Amino acid sequence: MSLTGRIRLFLIAVAVIPPLVITAVIYFHSVKKAEQSEYLQADENLRKFQAFQVALQNEILTGLNSLVNSNDFRQALRRIKNGSDGKTDFSPRAYGLNFMEILDSSYRVTATWHRPGLLKEQITFTEKPTASSPTVFTEKLEYDLTGPHPSYSYIRRVDNGLYLYTGRYIDTLTIAQLARLVEAEITLRIEPEVEDIYRSMSKNVIYKTDNRYQSVLAGGSHTDFYLVADFLVTDNKPLFVSLLKTTGLVALLSAAVAIALGFYITGRAKREIDNLVAATARVASGDFNTPVMAYEEGEFSQLADSFTEMTVKLKTARATLATTEKIAAWQIIGRKIAHEIKNPLTPIAISADDLRRSYIDKLPDFETTLKETTATIKNEVNRMSRLLDEFVSFARMKTPEPKKIVTDKFIAELNGLYKQQLESGRLEIISALKASKIKIDPDMFKQVLINLIKNALETSPDSRVKVIFEEYDAGWRVTVEDDGPGFPENKLTDSFEPFVTTKKDGSGLGLVICHRIVHDHGGTMTLYNQKEGGAGVKIEMPR
Repeated sequence: MSLTGRIRLFLIAVAVIPPLVITAVIYFHSVKKAEQSEYLQADENLRKFQAFQVALQNEILTGLNSLVNSNDFRQALRRIKNGSDGKTDFSPRAYGLNFMEILDSSYRVTATWHRPGLLKEQITFTEKPTASSPTVFTEKLEYDLTGPHPSYSYIRRVDNGLYLYTGRYIDTLTIAQLARLVEAEITLRIEPEVEDIYRSMSKNVIYKTDNRYQSVLAGGSHTDFYLVADFLVTDNKPLFVSLLKTTGLVALLSAAVAIALGFYITGRAKREIDNLVAATARVASGDFNTPVMAYEEGEFSQLADSFTEMTVKLKTARATLATTEKIAAWQIIGRKIAHEIKNPLTPIAISADDLRRSYIDKLPDFETTLKETTATIKNEVNRMSRLLDEFVSFARMKTPEPKKIVTDKFIAELNGLYKQQLESGRLEIISALKASKIKIDPDMFKQVLINLIKNALETSPDSRVKVIFEEYDAGWRVTVEDDGPGFPENKLTDSFEPFVTTKKDGSGLGLVICHRIVHDHGGTMTLYNQKEGGAGVKIEMPR
């Protein structure tokens, strides 16, 4: 992305992100506060119900006490003891109660007010009266001729072996009154038509389900009914929507202003920058004569003047530097060539002196000395000749002309050059290339491999060499490894320095030529020593 694009993107981000962050913070904070408020409101209403429940229980208990202490009830007990038919002739409604049964010690109904179907039936309780707690509160689902009724009830021990079971229905009037009190929708659920979600709820605990707060007010799994409250909470969505719209509008206006301003500023800056980029391109192409002109006064005008001044100085410096570099380069090459030629001149001079002294002194072994010294002089002259030939070859090296060649054919030609070494086991060439063709200059790349294989075979008389062609993520590679002594440290440090060699008759240009060919192909060449011993050369070529 261009600098102008980045500046524009930055301005947009500066304009948009802060309002968005503020909007998000306000929204989530408001939502959290609203949820806390809704929960507190539901909790307050639940407390109202608990207070209502305590008052209702006390009211029922008061009616129970009045009933137990009434003459009608004492007479009913006497009739039951005398073996009456189990029907009572007075109504518990006068005491604010909806039903009444008298139970025996096994909790079987021995007398009832208006539910004769319960006679002789046993009623089960989760908690029963004791000597220390003769009255026990319970919640049960009761039935009469009008249907099922959730109820608050008490069982009380009233005589030896007899119990009074009475209470009040939680009727529609009570539910309506309760709904107004706790500001909730009260729903009665009776087994088996009870949703699983209610079975998992504990009584008088607030749960949040589907963005609603719910609680089981009465009943439960032991009663076969659930009295559930869906608490009505204040709807703050319109406030949130209004807040988000306002913040979003502010953010949109801020972004629009920032974008417009950014495009205006960056547009003017881009024109000046493009002008400088064009001038830089001209300088890169070698044009140092065209001055740079700014569109407006200011910093860009000063920069344009400085750029023009720089090109003038650069033109002068370039001419001077080019001359200096050429002189320095040839000085280095000259010193290296002089050094390499000086090495064979020393044995030549010594041999000439030995030959001259043997001739003047008429030594008896003159003929032997003549043969040895002339052989030495000839070898050293040949060495200088090879050195100069390799240097000329390096200096005149042509640019590679890569083309697509068949991989198997290229490797087959390489195998043909080393048939004897392959059969003897000294050389192994392995190809794991999947590509059917590779793009190289076949003659120059073959020269690289021949040089590397020759060097590897010459590390020792019985050295073994392995050449591997394989692929990797970015292209393909070839490695040449031997089991010889490996590269010395100075060779690894100055891998491709000219005239650096460990061979007695080497020029030090072989690896340099190989490296240049690989480099001109767009590849890389690396020297290394193997952990288990031996040298290695790795060439990596791009796809």
